[in-house]
Amino acid sequence: MQNKLKDLANLAYERELNRELSKLQQHLELYRDRENKFFQMTDLKIKFMQETSDEILNLYDHLEPDQAVSRAVALGLLSREEIPREMQEAL
Repeated sequence: MQNKLKDLANLAYERELNRELSKLQQHLELYRDRENKFFQMTDLKIKFMQETSDEILNLYDHLEPDQAVSRAVALGLLSREEIPREMQEAL
């Protein structure tokens, strides 16, 4: 069961990181359409690389797998259906 929790915690980490990358991608699309200035893009990229991705990594690195999974369910990163029944009660 512990391995499954770790797998789910890793999946949650990937999904949260991808969610933030999607936000950055939206800004890139605006830049391609020339609605965003170059310097705004540079600032956003730096913020993502130096802050956002590090914050997410540190968060998941310090949480126990069950805590990470509970958090991911609360944030909608993982659905209840993805959690095996025997684990749902513990979360």
